Parts: sequence; structure tokens; C-alpha cells
Amino acid sequence: MIISKTIFLDYVFCPKNTWLKLHKPELLEKFELSAFEQNLMEQGNEVEAEAHKLSIFAGGVEVLERGEEAVEKTRELMEERTPCIFQATFIEDGFIARNDALVWNEKESCWDLYEIKGTNSLKEGGTDHNHIDDLTFQESVLSRADVPMGKYFLVHLNKDYVRFGALNTEELFLIEDQTEAVTAGLALVEEQMKTAKEYLNNKKEPSGGCECIYNGRSRHCTTFAYSNPEVPSYSVHDISRIGTSKKKLATLVDGKIFNMLDIPEGMELSDVQVNQITVHRRQKPMIDMVGISEEIKDLVFPLYFFDYETYAPAIPAFDGFRPYQRIPFQFSLHILEKPGDKMSHIEYLHEKRSDPSDAVAKLLEKNIGPKGTVIAWNKSFEAGVNRELGERLPEHKATMERINNMLYDLMDVFKKQHFVHPKFKGSTSIKKVLPALVDLSYDSLVIKEGGQASNSWWEMTDKKTPLETSEHISKHLKIYCGQDTYAMYAIWDKLYRML
Repeated sequence: MIISKTIFLDYVFCPKNTWLKLHKPELLEKFELSAFEQNLMEQGNEVEAEAHKLSIFAGGVEVLERGEEAVEKTRELMEERTPCIFQATFIEDGFIARNDALVWNEKESCWDLYEIKGTNSLKEGGTDHNHIDDLTFQESVLSRADVPMGKYFLVHLNKDYVRFGALNTEELFLIEDQTEAVTAGLALVEEQMKTAKEYLNNKKEPSGGCECIYNGRSRHCTTFAYSNPEVPSYSVHDISRIGTSKKKLATLVDGKIFNMLDIPEGMELSDVQVNQITVHRRQKPMIDMVGISEEIKDLVFPLYFFDYETYAPAIPAFDGFRPYQRIPFQFSLHILEKPGDKMSHIEYLHEKRSDPSDAVAKLLEKNIGPKGTVIAWNKSFEAGVNRELGERLPEHKATMERINNMLYDLMDVFKKQHFVHPKFKGSTSIKKVLPALVDLSYDSLVIKEGGQASNSWWEMTDKKTPLETSEHISKHLKIYCGQDTYAMYAIWDKLYRML
């Protein structure tokens, strides 16, 4: 078996999950990428293609072959002192490294390695560990291949770059020298490579569970349920923020306590965690009527139930945007003038591959009056998009600030624990709260979540997309975004009627 850097990094995250990927083909359906993950991969490819235009990669030649043919082609290009080789390939001691860019350093008579990342900083998932390990793995393979190496660089997007006109590739990217970090981490990575080689080449399935059992649910590998059948689908791993308290979770896991009902009464937990466990035990909600009343009784009418859908491309698509800055391509606005009235609904979906900012700002200015309350779910998102709109369009800045000053976060009722329901399962997501309070859910929708909506809009506005497909996407984007704001109304109405 040949171990690539991707397989190696997967192994570092979860050895058994990686073994199962390689040796249990019947489990392959578990590894299908979501639409969001697929989009991230596609954007990563776009970033790499754009980075190839950097002047440091001038004269670059890409190795298109695979396997041993790629190794031979790489060797030929190196012997010819090709200025830059994209996808240079080396196979040594059971490991394969395909380099994003290998650049000949004429002055030092050696090769410099450049790893291109689609992130807008060195950090990935809260740490730059994966990026450095990625480079260090390649350094080890190149060393085994006796390649005279110089420095190791990470190339990533410049989060402060703002596009105006044609892309300025030299300003779009930052290049960071990580030679010192690579050198410092080499011994550890090589030890991990050794154990990975032994572990992954073993034909016998590793016994027992996987180390993900010490992580909260969001950090579980794709085969967690297979490797840890003793853990129920709703377990101690689902306790709110349990993953941030490794000691608490480790205590439970080491004690073989996976069912919430078995958690010792005296265990030190936060109020939020205690409430989650209590409603699960009782299978009855906890409702603080005074708290709910304090939250919503003074909301000023009219009520504007408001939601954005956005797309955040790695490479800025329009003037005034930075890498990964949100494009507000759609909004829904349900308006309730006073209790008991019939709601009106304003919606907007930008159906062209162009900047929707001005159209969105004008419609919001027209339809959200100076009085009332703008209700959102997780209002920091809507507030952030509004703020960015104001920054790009100074003529609308006052309006965006006014709307932000009117924002109220309906999720606060649930974050502040005024209403805790066993069906929430520790979450305050609208998709968990909604079906627990009213007979409404997202299950029957074609587009069910924000990442899917985001990717669908980008597909809809692609000139290559057939008209029939674009119309289908448009219809279901409107249904999805409209459901978000109607859901907020339905939840507010339920709470209001309880008072």
C-alpha cells in the first residue's frame, strides 16, 4: 500500500477510520462528501489554478502522469532544471508525495517546496498543525528520494486583499516561510509515518473502538458508529460543549458511561449541561415563563422576520470583496404589523452571476421601516452581512446600521435556557427547535440547509447550467429561505401565545 499525504493526515486524525477507508470497501458509502465539502474541494482547485499564475512559478510545467510514470516524468523535468514543477511526484519507502510546486533555486542549487492552501490564513480548524504536517510529510519523502532541498513555503489567500477590477494574483496570495517549523516537526512526523505504515498495512482489522470516543460529536470520524457500537446515537458526546471539556468527557468514557441517564448526579457540569440532561431524563421540557416574557414582551411592532442566504467564494468574484467574504444573494422578510394580522412576505433572489449588494440594500431600505424589531436567528450573521454591505456601499451604511440597531436574536430565548426541550438535544439550531415546538420541519424540502443553498445558487448562476435546472434551483431556494423566516414567526407565535 502506498500512503499519500492525505491518507497520512487522515491517519493522524483517526487511525482506525483511515484503516476502514482503505480495507472495508463495503463502508465506502459512509465517506461520500457533502455538497458543502465538495464545493470546498472545487474552490481549493480554483485557488491552486490561480496560484499557478504567481511570478515565482513562472515557467511551471505540470506533471499529468500518475504513479511510476509521474515519478519518471518528474525526474526528467528535474534533470532539465525546469524552473517550476507542478505535481512533482516521488514514491519512496511506501509513501507518495505529489508537490503543489517544486521550484528550482538557482542561487542555492536546490529545490524549494511550495504548498498551496485555499485557506485565508495559516490556520485551519483553529490550528496550523495540518498545514505544517502536510509540508513535513513531503519533506520526509523528498529527503528519502535524495532531493537537494532548500526552503519550505505555505502559499495561502490574503484575507485583507480587496478585489477591484481584474484579479491581482500577486496581492491575492501571501507566501510564508515555514522551513523552521517543518524542521522542528520532522522527527515527530517521521515517527507517525512509521506507525502509520505498520498500522495501515496490517490486513487484520484493528480491534476495539477509535480515539474519537474522547471527542465531542462534531469531532467524530465517519465510521464512529461502526467502531464504537456501544455508544448510542444520542450519548454523552452530544452534551452541549462537552468537547471543550476534555477532562469531563474522558471521565465519562473511561467509566464506560455513554448513556446520559447513567451520568452520576453529583458530576460537575454547567447549568446548560444539567438542563439538557434533566429534560432528557424527564422527557419533559423546562419552561421559564418569566424569562420568556422578559425576552419577547417588549418587542416593538412591526416585527420583521429576516434571513440571508450567502455564498462565500475563496477567490473574490466581484469588486469590493475579500477572499471568503459573503455575497448576500438572497433574503426573505416576513412582516407582521401587529398581533393577529396576516403577514406580508418580501423575498429577493439574485438570479445572475453578478454582485447583488446594491439591489439587496435598496430593497431592505424600502421594506424595513424606521420603527419595529428585526428578528433573526443567530443575529450576528445577519448583522455581519449588513455591516459588510455598508462598508462596500457607503450610501447605504446608515440604513445598514439602523437595521442592525433594530435586530433581536430569537435564539436568545433558547440560549438563555428559558425553554429547554428534550428534542433539542442540547442544540439551539432552528432546525432542532422548530419541530419540537410546532408541526413544521425542513425534512421534506429539496434544499434543507445553508451550505446546500449556497452551492445551489452558484450552480444556478453558472452559464453552463441548463435553464430548466436553474429554474428548479430558483424555486427551491425561495422555498428554503422563506421557510427560515416563517419558522421564526411560527416559533415567536408559539411563545407569544404561551404568555
